[in-house]
Amino acid sequence: MAQTGKNGKCVIVQAGRRVDAENAETARFASTNINLVRERIKNKFLEHKPLALVTSAACGTDLLALEDAERMNIERFILLPSPPAEFRAGSVTDRPGDWGDLFDRLIKTSHMEVLTSPEGQEGYLQTNLKLLDKAQTLATKHKVEAKAMVVWNLESRGTDDVTAHFLAQARLRGLSVIEISTL
Repeated sequence: MAQTGKNGKCVIVQAGRRVDAENAETARFASTNINLVRERIKNKFLEHKPLALVTSAACGTDLLALEDAERMNIERFILLPSPPAEFRAGSVTDRPGDWGDLFDRLIKTSHMEVLTSPEGQEGYLQTNLKLLDKAQTLATKHKVEAKAMVVWNLESRGTDDVTAHFLAQARLRGLSVIEISTL
């Protein structure tokens, strides 16, 4: 069983792919891989023994990581770039799957902060930076390492890829990186 609470060995900050839209031209996170990705996340939590998880709460890897962290009694911190109802409509329930109920439950059982971010792409990029800041602050407070977990298809989709931006920023800060494939 994973160590939790003050016995944890790190703070994990997570970002990754949302589940593919029904009409996605390129598979980045097919809904058929949800259970596989969930198992990979759980195994990394068991290996790294986080005392806290910092992430957003979009459908896909964010909510899977939050759900596993909840099951393992890992403290959870959610940062949203917009108010919950707005975020839920634009980043949770707009993709296939029953993500809405999970989102509703997890924002009630986690520490949640709504950020003051610009709308659109710039807001998501700023949220990445604030996620990393929060994880590093928590790691310093608990005298443990902050590690970045990137759950994705291991390939950038281009200059507007928010997940690739998160990974690049984590590396610039010198964080250890844990990559998990969604394929």
